Amino acid sequence: MATKTINIKESAYLALKSMKREGESFSDVILRLSQGEGRKVTEYVRSLPADVREEMVSSVIRGKEDLLKARPRKVTW
Repeated sequence: MATKTINIKESAYLALKSMKREGESFSDVILRLSQGEGRKVTEYVRSLPADVREEMVSSVIRGKEDLLKARPRKVTW
């Protein structure tokens, strides 16, 4: 199998590395991410760095708590 060397920014490398699953090569990651446009939301979220996912969870929990505290208002037309 032929190989090619590419140059990428360190930030791109780190992003790619964070999406790498156990046992996957970087080539596997690139092929997985580049296949089709119909990625599932769960795949996208799993591809995010752990600290970003944790912040998303915290944000959703805060939003739910705020929603539970909200009081319904009577709307007149």
